[in-house]
Amino acid sequence: MSDVTEITACRAADGAIRLHIGCGTRILPGWVNIDAVPRPGTGAVRMDLAALPYGDGTVDTILAEHVLEHLDFSEESRVWPELARVLRPGGVLTLEVPDFTWVCATFLAARDEWREFYRVGHPDHYAGCGRDLRQRWGILQTMFFGNQNGSGQYHRSAYTEGKLRALAEELGFAAIRVGTVFNKGGQALRAELIR
Repeated sequence: MSDVTEITACRAADGAIRLHIGCGTRILPGWVNIDAVPRPGTGAVRMDLAALPYGDGTVDTILAEHVLEHLDFSEESRVWPELARVLRPGGVLTLEVPDFTWVCATFLAARDEWREFYRVGHPDHYAGCGRDLRQRWGILQTMFFGNQNGSGQYHRSAYTEGKLRALAEELGFAAIRVGTVFNKGGQALRAELIR
């Protein structure tokens, strides 16, 4: 699927349009799977998240897990209103982002014992400290800066519950539910914003 008309026409069996933003290798059947670096053969596509090819209020559901923190400040100010624009009334934006309040508190409470340079591309090296959350220079540093294993793997913005609630209000969402989960090595905020 590479033609924009073909992509925008993609609907689930029930007629719904569901966008899975930042899908990586997790392809969801019945969804338009979107990634900045679509892997060949997956059916995922690349789209400009600040100019989605959908009309106002035409998308039923958007799933964005661990992608919004990769937007720079300029992209963030364009992408959020665009996600709100395409969602239909009652449509749901489900997102998951690192919980920046937790990341900061955990980092400050952790030991400051740098060991060695980060090995880019190594799955669990994390500067010789691995996934130990009691050590600042392990996986915790990637929650600030991304794992940097590719051009899109940098964190450039951050989210707290307060910021998510303020964004929901600013963009006219009717409701928001926010909780926490442990995912990708640390605490994350999982939110549902209802249009």
